[in-house]
Amino acid sequence: MFGFFFQMFLLCAGAFLAGVLLTWLSMRTRSASEDVAEARLSIMEEPVAAASAIKANSRTMMFHTPESPYYKRMKGDAFFHSPEDARRAGYTMWTPRPRVPASA
Repeated sequence: MFGFFFQMFLLCAGAFLAGVLLTWLSMRTRSASEDVAEARLSIMEEPVAAASAIKANSRTMMFHTPESPYYKRMKGDAFFHSPEDARRAGYTMWTPRPRVPASA
């Protein structure tokens, strides 16, 4: 009976250590994308000059410039210094959708 529990313990410990190793290896290879992470100000940090900052929504992956009609009412959970920084991070610029006339 003790042998069974010992085997189960070794199996669980081995699975845990394999998970730790895989997580460590995947986090170690992410250093190549550090330049993109530096382009972001911070997710929780509001920019000092709100008028010159680019607001972005990480759920829709879209960013708004101060010229956007939704800029003031958009909360934004990511901020960038320039549109180029937002594009490098994988965001796309907001563009107006063409209005479709309602059919009668």
